[in-house]
Amino acid sequence: MKVIVGMATFKGREKACDTALKSLSKQVDTIYLYDNEKNEDLADNGKFYGLELIDGPCIYLSCDDDLLYPPNYVEVMVKAIETHKCIVSQHGRILTGLDVDYYSGHKSFRCLDEVRAWQLIDVCGTGVTGFSTEYFNPKLWDAQDKKMSDLVFSLEARKQDKRITLLPHSKGWITHLPIDHSKSIAVTERRNKRQIEIANEIYTLRHG
Repeated sequence: MKVIVGMATFKGREKACDTALKSLSKQVDTIYLYDNEKNEDLADNGKFYGLELIDGPCIYLSCDDDLLYPPNYVEVMVKAIETHKCIVSQHGRILTGLDVDYYSGHKSFRCLDEVRAWQLIDVCGTGVTGFSTEYFNPKLWDAQDKKMSDLVFSLEARKQDKRITLLPHSKGWITHLPIDHSKSIAVTERRNKRQIEIANEIYTLRHG
């Protein structure tokens, strides 16, 4: 089965994006890069635009333009998808309750830090997520909610009763590339209450 990467980028990320792409290019069959400066601004949802272009089943890895991926990243992800037979991710959250601050109130696991064991999670980090399109094939690139693709993706997975598994990894296996962090989604969207609303919906669907 082909392995395809979907990534979104925007102005100011050119150098980091080029490095991220080079770290993945020899590991996959195809990379779909959605440039928000040259096309309709889909923000981070653009990383899923490639799902509209595929012509058959594939392993789809959603990636970010500010991460450096290790040489065995794709091998590890594909093996995990085949083993766990679900959506897999190297980053995510277990939601702890309703109306909780999205960034600080839930149990979080970072792709940049050590994760010791696999476990089911509620919200994945879509910069380090993968799945077989035979298992999950969401139509998210034109979602109304933007700059919160982790939540949009995970809500759709919950609606379809699809599992998301967090994978173990060592600290430093994935690293951050130098960018202007003042413009990152984690900073600009930190007070966006819509994130809490979507997290509430995911939590409610899970717990009834």
